[in-house]
Order: sequence, then structure tokens, then C-alpha cells
Amino acid sequence: MTSLELDLDPFEDWTPHEKQIEVMECDARNVVMNCGRRGGKTNVGARKFFDKILSDIEADKGLPYKPPRNLKVMKKPKPRLEYWCVSPTYSMSEIQQEELGAVIPEEMIESWDLSKNRVWLKGYILIQFKSADNPKTLVGKGLDGVWLDEASKMKEQTWSGYLSYALADKGGWSVWTTTPEGMNWFYHDIVLNGQHTQAGGQLDEYRNDPEWCNFYWTSKDNPLPELQKNIQRMIETMPKRYVDREIFARFDVFFGQVYEEFDRSIHVVPRALCEQKFKDGHFVHIEAGKDWGFTNPGVTLVGAMTANGELWIVDAIYKAQMEILVPGSSDCWVAQDKELMKKWKIKLFWCDSENASNIKTYLTNGLPARAAQKHLKEGIRAVSILFKVKSDNGRPNIFISDHLKEVIQELTNYRYPEGTTGDSAEVPLKENDHAMDSLRYLVWNSKVFRQFLISRFKVIPWKIPEKDS
Repeated sequence: MTSLELDLDPFEDWTPHEKQIEVMECDARNVVMNCGRRGGKTNVGARKFFDKILSDIEADKGLPYKPPRNLKVMKKPKPRLEYWCVSPTYSMSEIQQEELGAVIPEEMIESWDLSKNRVWLKGYILIQFKSADNPKTLVGKGLDGVWLDEASKMKEQTWSGYLSYALADKGGWSVWTTTPEGMNWFYHDIVLNGQHTQAGGQLDEYRNDPEWCNFYWTSKDNPLPELQKNIQRMIETMPKRYVDREIFARFDVFFGQVYEEFDRSIHVVPRALCEQKFKDGHFVHIEAGKDWGFTNPGVTLVGAMTANGELWIVDAIYKAQMEILVPGSSDCWVAQDKELMKKWKIKLFWCDSENASNIKTYLTNGLPARAAQKHLKEGIRAVSILFKVKSDNGRPNIFISDHLKEVIQELTNYRYPEGTTGDSAEVPLKENDHAMDSLRYLVWNSKVFRQFLISRFKVIPWKIPEKDS
């Protein structure tokens, strides 16, 4: 390896927005960026990470250093300086590698080994890409600096159990880039170290440590015209609490009623209207969501779909103490769901995956059943978007027949727990949820309905691109 001669401008061939410039001008030891999706946080995170490496090199950090005698045959040569880029998963670390690849000059790179997720810079400087999926793998010797991307998605032990100690060994620094995931450990252990921002929380909670500097901006602060069109689409189609978190990067948004956009005057429609639309051929495809039960109610929810991406919940069975199959009896789920299928021409039942034997029983008895992917938080988000009244036509994407009293009651009573923070704040109370589970299975899993939504919105409305610009 050869030594380095540095004459680099971090702003060369880059047009940052105002918030990104503020980050680059900051000299705090720990730089924390809490930003909206597509706000440019990963883009500036890579540059700030590399800029801090350059500062270490220029300050002769790690010297004196004795190079290894035979670097080529050494499996783990000791570097002069070592830095880690950490993502929630290895697949997400590809974004970090891509952004750094655009920043580090080619003449500084000694080798870039994708198979080992590491880069050697000239001068015996090592950058490694790590996954935080299993924090125990982050055990290591002292580090000179780390960059944690989408840090709020990581487990608390990633920092408190491992990386904080690795940095302490050598007085290392940290760069953080993320969109919030509620008031979890990242908020309490990292953000509160610095200064108060408009992202949420009480002023007197913040510790104002001069070694920590908080930066906050929203997706609206990234001025790219095409990006702003996409952001506006998200604002118009997503429920307010998701807009507040994903676009405006706020921490304190999940509380109260889960489907807060549900409004009886908007979403509840006459049963006769549902039946007339079915008779007139307005519905082009019908599937059902299925939540098993016995002591608690089991639910079959019938969803009729229109070509323009509307879902009409036209019928349901909501019943406790009913067996899956009783040969020769109509008082069982197989018999009653068969009647529903015949009446509404149901093509597919998306079923709770926890009881595979029930699904097998359905298939054996001629009911087209599949195991649903459950995805609680993602599924709730998808359903929430359907309740939002869209600005282009003044209509939501979901309607419920007025005779489904239990379903309507669950929509009203389905709530997040009070007084909780972090991940648990986004997990609804395990009550009033049987029809809600059925609805989520249907919306999240139906590929046909997803295609109708794509035709309506040109994209899947609940999907947000992860890559920053």
C-alpha cells in the first residue's frame, strides 16, 4: 500500500441543499441526522463520513504506524485507521456502498472487495460494511468512526452493547442518518443527547451535549422538482400520521385510534348499494380475508374490488364457538364460507397462517385458501391509506356495508396502547381486532387488488422508495 496526499473538496461535483451544507460545516464529534424519506440524508451521510475520515488522515491520526510485512498473506491485517458503515441488513448496506463509491476518489482506493464487504484505502485505512441484523456480530476492537444508516431500525444493543464501546477505545466519532421509527431507543439514547429540534419531544428532555449535534429536515427540504412531485403524491394518498413520520420526520405520531381516518359518514354505505353494484357487474374481482377463531370470534371478510382500485367490504361472517368442519352440518366454517363463495363468487380466501391444518381442510373441501403474510405494521399502513380521501376525486379507496355492525365497531375501537414508546407504540392492543386482521390479510396479500391500485395511482400507494438523492 502507498501513502496518501490529500487535496480534496467535498463539495466538488455536488450541489447540496441548504440543510446538507449545514451538516458538512458541522465539526461535532457525533452528527445525527433525523430526516424525511428522500430528503438526501444518505447522500450527505456518505460525504460527511468520508469528510471525517479525511480529517483523521490530515490530523495524522493512527501514527506512528508499523505496516504489516506481508499484507497479501495476512487474513486480517491490522489497519492504521478502521471505520465501519452499519445498516440494518446487508442488502441495505448496498446503498451505503453505492453512495461512498460516488464520493471516494478512485486514486485513493487500494482495493474494494465486495465479497468481504470492505474497502482498503491507500495508507492502510480500512472501511468495512456491517449488518446490524445480529448485534453480537459487531464485536470488535477499537474503531475510529462509524456511520449508522437507518439507525432507528436497528436494535438497541447495536449501539449500547457494542459500537459505543468500540468507539470509546480510540475516541472515535459517529455519523447517524435515519427516518424516525417512533420514540424508541434511538430517540431516547441518541437524539436526546443533542439539541431540541422540531421532530418532537419536550425541550427540557434534551441534554445539549456539545459533542452531539442534531440535524432535522423534512422531505420537502430536498428541492429536486421530480422528487417533490412524488412527495406531494405521498402527502395526498397517505394518512396524516404516516405523512408526519415518513415525510416530516416526526417521532411522536402513533397514538389513539389505529384507523383514525375512518368516518362513518364517508366510508359506511348502504347494503342495498353493495348488492346492486354486484348485480350490475361493477365489481370485477372478489376475494376474502380469514381470521380463525373459536373462543374468540372467527371472521370471514368479503372484499369486492373495482377496476379503479376501490375495495368494498360487502359481507362478513363474524362468529365464535363454530367448528371448522362438521360433516353434514351447515353450522361450521367450511359450509358457511362455501355459501359466501357461491353468493359473491369469491376467488380466493387469504387465511391466518398460524393454523395450516385449517387451510388444508379448506382446500380439501373445495375452498381456494392461501396462507396470508401477516406483516402487522406494514399491513396497517396499507389499510390506512385506503381510508384517506383522495384529492383528485374526493373519494376514499374503501367502503363498508352498513349491515356489518361488528366490523364497524372494530374500526372504531381498534387502538394503539396509551403511554408506550418505541416499537410497542405501533402495535395495536390485542382486542377488537378479529375483523381488522382479516381486512389486513386481504389488503396486504391480494395481488389482484395491488394491480388495480397500480393502475389507479401508477405505483403501489403505500410503497416509499428507500434510496435518497
